[in-house]
Amino acid sequence: MEQRPYYITTAIPFVNAKPHVGFALEIIQTDALARYQRLFGRDVRFLTGSDENSLKNVQAAEKEGIPTAELVARNAEFFSDMKGYLSLSNDDFIRTSSEQRHAKGVEKLWAACAARGDIYKKRYKGLYCVGCEQFYAPEELVGGKCPDHDTEPELIEEENYIFRLSKYQARLEQLIESDTYQIVPKTRKNEVLSFIRGGLQDFSISRPVQRARGWGIPVPGDPSQVVYVWFDALSNYINALGYADDGGLYQKYWANCPERTHVIGKGIIRFHAVYWPAMLLSAGVPLPHRLLVHGYVTIGGQKISKSLGNIIDPEALARRYGTDQLRYFLLREISTVGDGDYTNERLEQRINSDLANDYGNLASRIFKMIGTFCGGMVPEAGTPGGSDDALKAQALALGPQVKRSVEGFDFNDALEETLNLVRATNRYVEANAPWKLNKEGNQARIDTVLFCACEALRIATVLLSPVMPAKCLELLARMGLDQKDASWDAATSWGLLKPGTRIAAAEPLFPRIERTTGIQNTEDRMRKTKMDDEAKPAAAGQQPTTNAQQPSEELIDIDYFKKVKLRTAEIIAAEKAPNADKLLRLQVKIGEETRQVLAGIAQWYAPESLVGQQVVIVANLKPATIRGLESNGMLLAAQDEGGVVILTPQRKMATGSPIK
Repeated sequence: MEQRPYYITTAIPFVNAKPHVGFALEIIQTDALARYQRLFGRDVRFLTGSDENSLKNVQAAEKEGIPTAELVARNAEFFSDMKGYLSLSNDDFIRTSSEQRHAKGVEKLWAACAARGDIYKKRYKGLYCVGCEQFYAPEELVGGKCPDHDTEPELIEEENYIFRLSKYQARLEQLIESDTYQIVPKTRKNEVLSFIRGGLQDFSISRPVQRARGWGIPVPGDPSQVVYVWFDALSNYINALGYADDGGLYQKYWANCPERTHVIGKGIIRFHAVYWPAMLLSAGVPLPHRLLVHGYVTIGGQKISKSLGNIIDPEALARRYGTDQLRYFLLREISTVGDGDYTNERLEQRINSDLANDYGNLASRIFKMIGTFCGGMVPEAGTPGGSDDALKAQALALGPQVKRSVEGFDFNDALEETLNLVRATNRYVEANAPWKLNKEGNQARIDTVLFCACEALRIATVLLSPVMPAKCLELLARMGLDQKDASWDAATSWGLLKPGTRIAAAEPLFPRIERTTGIQNTEDRMRKTKMDDEAKPAAAGQQPTTNAQQPSEELIDIDYFKKVKLRTAEIIAAEKAPNADKLLRLQVKIGEETRQVLAGIAQWYAPESLVGQQVVIVANLKPATIRGLESNGMLLAAQDEGGVVILTPQRKMATGSPIK
């Protein structure tokens, strides 16, 4: 049966500087969507590229004292190189300054709009931000400055070609309101509808060649003007498919494609939600189906931006922490459609809790026990019991759950459901205790338990493979499987593992990241000792032993420690405390009770990044007054030379649960 086509694109970034982690978030989101859709059985084409015909690229080249063509060629390669160090699966990479397929497509689109009478020429005056490459109305500025770049726009007056955007106001409103052109999330849809209903103004789509420094695609029939970068750049989505020649790729993945999706950042929503569909309506070209709008990666609540100079190099992060670890963090920790604050500590905490402690530890436990109790071979399951059937049912339900979440653009939910299966499998192994069954001589039950655990791990791994392709394929290979086994049928079937297949034990898939000494290292030693004891073929009646040493810390009486009551809590509101630079004022829900807690973490956490997080609270402290505000409890956190990290439960717990 022929696979249904699916076309997905990122925005193409300006190449005035190297990539930063904000664009890495976008391209990893898009890659994961492409990989999931391939897993679901779709015929996917995934496009990215570089936006090279902008004035800001010209200015960056002038600052370096090199030709613009040299700068964009060098920097475009930095973006193209992301495919390697971020494990991207894009089918194409388009460069807008040097490819004839793009220039010819721009000319065709211009001619089509002109033929409809939608392009005219007039003198134009406005406030122009080079960083955004757009004109702003005075009321759109914040304190007279661009809301994104915090710079004062330049007053420009010149004669340009104008596009009749106002002509398409009613049609755009109807298409977006009805979700014919669906904008996700709804808050962004409502934002666009509000902008449209405020009245659309015709906009400039060319620049004088003098102001553009001669850089850009000439306006057809008028070499004194170059095409405005956004009219130029937006058409890359169809030009890369051969729109100019009405080619086969264009017919398959655009003209007749059942699903066309753009993934963009919220800062360029107007261009993609208003200008682009209007241009396509004018030219008689089908519109995209969906526009997924993600938020910003922030540092201390501030947007990461090349122009603001607070960039984080994604290549350095990938090399330091691992490509798949970075991919997982960005998709799991940062909401698909919201802003998310980045810190190294949060990345390390997520790697240690989800990947090392839960997923990686499960694989190591299962493989080690198969090596000890089953001769290193996949065992043959016997008659299943109640807990076996329950694990199987949860594993088989996971694929459809993940599919629903991904098609709703909710990576966080898809990953949480998958990790829930991992945790359930860990509990299943703990409850059935193969090491105890070995003492009883119950080999048949050991075989069943370890087969079921390995099957659940396999299904979780297939469903994690779009997010962590390299590590998941490595783990499947240890089970005697390969790329073809990372399929939708494999993710929704039970019993794919073949008894007698050799399981390859190896080093931990995700080594823990060590940031502190003492207690954390001791926990690792205790975990390793526990795994050794589980896999130890002890004689019947022999009790497991542990050699874990206790940390060298000041000792306190256990009765004193028992007085401390720790509870899980959810942060439902957060803001900076007035007149206190280091304090955040948190409203936390503990069971049915809401309390105010002050925490000295403003240096490390933006208030908005904390809302919804589950934390641990010392719940039985006497209320204290700090800077005139009452604090009823204490937030638990850890500190080292890298800063402060909030302590969070490794899995979601009922709010108010006691920590014992």
